Amino acid sequence: MTFNLGSWIDSDSEVLEPLFRALQYTFLVCLDDAGVLQAWNQAFADLFPHAIDLDNRRFNDLLTVPGDSLLALPGNRPSALPTQVLRLKHANHYFRCVTLPVEKGVLVCGERLNISEDQALNTLSQLTNEMAGMNMQLAQKHRELQSAYSEIQHISRTDPLTDLPNRRYFMERLQDTLEEATHGNPSFALVLFDLDHFKHINDRFGHDAGDRVLQYFAELLKKHGRKSDLSARFGGEEFIALLPNTTVAEARRFAERIRSELADRNLLGNDYRITVSAGVGGYAPQLSREELIKQADLALYVAKNQGRDRVEVFSSTI
Repeated sequence: MTFNLGSWIDSDSEVLEPLFRALQYTFLVCLDDAGVLQAWNQAFADLFPHAIDLDNRRFNDLLTVPGDSLLALPGNRPSALPTQVLRLKHANHYFRCVTLPVEKGVLVCGERLNISEDQALNTLSQLTNEMAGMNMQLAQKHRELQSAYSEIQHISRTDPLTDLPNRRYFMERLQDTLEEATHGNPSFALVLFDLDHFKHINDRFGHDAGDRVLQYFAELLKKHGRKSDLSARFGGEEFIALLPNTTVAEARRFAERIRSELADRNLLGNDYRITVSAGVGGYAPQLSREELIKQADLALYVAKNQGRDRVEVFSSTI
């Protein structure tokens, strides 16, 4: 039908209809999602002999890409496809066409080209090359976006001084591990560390020295941890380690190795001994992540009260 195109594409027909009717050299065709003609302007109808009935005809039966390929339709995609060169099947007339998705299907806009078939093929080749170049640019932009996203994600999850995961990311991973344990996966243990007399280190040696101590302790956690373990800076001079598939006894030995190596290292000179206290807690059904951390914190409190530079394990008697 050669009328009411504006209403068919769900726009203001009173505004669009005069425009559609006035176009003499540019055809407009509305197709459904299957590529069947639904509406068109007079410029499109004039392309065909009166003997050709356009009602319910498939667009690709009337026009084709040089080489007899089919018109690529965008379906429900929200943007236009690149320009395509089409040829009338019953005559050597060529059109530069663009397809755009609309409310009820697809709108095809075609502009007459006064070119030969060789020129049409050359134009098509140029358009194909342009599209290939655009795809390469899009792929590069996609890689850049992926890289930027990874960098942003790393920054949001990482403590900048020690390059360990931060508290927020640790809590997310602890929740995941807790849910896995609840559903029958192996249990886990937590170790909460606190560097002893850290304020005194900053006051005596300066904050740069305090930063070196924090960075060294982070390296100890990485050195003694397994790939499956997750150690994080929990805040200030506190660090925490999540040890999957680990018993409380194994977690205590892990903490003792770190405590011992730190105590033996003369990091600041002047025979100043840096020590750490640690509290160990294990997975217990029905406890939240905050309650599990609280158990390790209570054990750490005992270690501090017992003279520091020691590892204590949580028990119900604490």
